[in-house]
Amino acid sequence: MMSSRVRGLIFILAILTVGSNYLFSAGTPKVGIGVRAAVFGIPNQLLDLIIYEHPEIRGQSYAIEIQSYGDRGPKSVFSGVYCLEYSKMSAEGLWRDQQENRRLDGKGEVTQMSFTATIIMNMLPRSPISLYIGGGIGVGRIAYWYEGSYTDELGTEVTNRIEENRIVPVVHVPIGIRINIKNTFEVRIEGGFKNGFYLGGGLALNL
Repeated sequence: MMSSRVRGLIFILAILTVGSNYLFSAGTPKVGIGVRAAVFGIPNQLLDLIIYEHPEIRGQSYAIEIQSYGDRGPKSVFSGVYCLEYSKMSAEGLWRDQQENRRLDGKGEVTQMSFTATIIMNMLPRSPISLYIGGGIGVGRIAYWYEGSYTDELGTEVTNRIEENRIVPVVHVPIGIRINIKNTFEVRIEGGFKNGFYLGGGLALNL
């Protein structure tokens, strides 16, 4: 299998190749290349439904995106977004799955590297400011670990650790506001779900 560095270089070369093809072409931009950063986590209200006691689970996500437009470029109703994203969530504190279970004092971390393909629909495609919604799917690699401890009846401290890596499907549901600046730049304020909830912003250059 290719190393992560090799895959990263291939991805960067693909971006540069696509960008160079469109950078020197005349007419309406057909591709946008952008970055996005966001806060990322799972709301306490949702965790309360499945875990009796828990700390906050939150973190950040960072993404590189390629946006493919229709015939009208950034003013098209539909566009496709291809995204490579890294996200990380962590938590530290008291855990208890059920009320009758032992309370554990511990910490954990979840990281995800994902690739998704998403279709975006702009509500007001010809307006400089437009609401949009979308839906997409992809695949991700999740790595997580958790370490917790408790004191048993004899006063001995017992520590448990769980660690695992797995490939998982990814569902992407974005909702946001897009600001189109003369078909050259695009600013987005976006929230949504991607195997976790996020809220952040992005900037893209249209070529």
